Amino acid sequence: MAGLEVLFASAAPAMTCPQDALVCFLHWEVVTNGYYGLGTGDQPDPNDKKSELLPAEWNSNKELYALRYESKDGARKLLLKAVSVENGMIINVLEHGTQQVADLTLNLDDYIDAEDLSDFHRTYKNSEELRSRIRSGIITPIHEQWEKVRLSSPPREFPPATAREVDPLRISSHHPHTSRQPTCAL
Repeated sequence: MAGLEVLFASAAPAMTCPQDALVCFLHWEVVTNGYYGLGTGDQPDPNDKKSELLPAEWNSNKELYALRYESKDGARKLLLKAVSVENGMIINVLEHGTQQVADLTLNLDDYIDAEDLSDFHRTYKNSEELRSRIRSGIITPIHEQWEKVRLSSPPREFPPATAREVDPLRISSHHPHTSRQPTCAL
C-alpha cells in the first residue's frame, strides 16, 4: 500500500477520531485510482490546489466530511461525502459529468483501531478488505458508468485524408520546391 503510510504521517497530527482515519484511507484509495484532491466543501474555491495530500481543514466537521477530486487527465470530477452515523460511516460519491452516485456503508470497528490513532501500524486493521470494499462500492461503479457514457457518445467523424495529408514526406507535384539548397561553408 505504497503512499498510505506517508499520507497518514502527514495527516496524523490532525486526526482525533476513527472517522478521520477512515477518511484518510478513503482519500488515499481515491488518489491511487487516478485523482487529485482539490479541496473541501461542495463548491469549487479559488484557493483549490491539485494535491495528493488531504486539503487544509479536511476534518473540521466530524459529522460530515466533504472532499472534491479531479481525475489526473481533467476529464472527471468527484464530490465525496462521508457522514458519521453511530459507529459507522456512510460514504457517497457523485461524479459530476454523469451524475452517477455510488455509496458505501462501513462499520468503523471493523477497520479502525481507535486506541492509538497516532500509530499507522496499529490504526488500520483488515486494510485489504477495506480497500476491496472501497473499490467495489465506489471506485468501480463510478469508473464503469464513466466508461458507458464515454463509449455511448458518438465518435467524431473526420473526412477521409488525401495522399498529401497522409504522407508528410511526399512533395506535391503541383508546387515544386523553390527554396535554395543549403550551402556548406568551410
